[in-house]
Amino acid sequence: MVFLGLLIVNVTFIAYQGDMSHYLRVREFLKATAEECACGAAQYYDTEAFSRGAMVINEEEAEKYVAYITQKAEQVLAGGSGGTLAYEMNIEGQGGPGGGEPSGSPAVVVKLTLTTADLFRLPFLKAEQVARAAKYELVGTGGE
Repeated sequence: MVFLGLLIVNVTFIAYQGDMSHYLRVREFLKATAEECACGAAQYYDTEAFSRGAMVINEEEAEKYVAYITQKAEQVLAGGSGGTLAYEMNIEGQGGPGGGEPSGSPAVVVKLTLTTADLFRLPFLKAEQVARAAKYELVGTGGE
């Protein structure tokens, strides 16, 4: 009886350790992907505004870049945990829409959300969504 109890506890612990390791790897991958998206999107600046001395991020090109990177990341995740990878991209410090003058250093914030089947096999643990975010700010730009 004692042996059976210890066996169940050990199998539960091993399953938990394996699932937690996978969960942490997925979180780390999403964080690195979010940082890549934010950093890369911030590099697409409006050349005309830059010629006037202002750093303004080109929202259309930045959006295309983030969509491309998240598509590739979703393909990588399809081999492991699968699921659907969605993103939100916000550009801060750019003034109003239509290319107004920037109100400070521009920054790109990208939030990735992976929605998948439960990442844990144990019935008392549940993780069906993993979200990570990153912010990349261009400091020292815009005539400061």
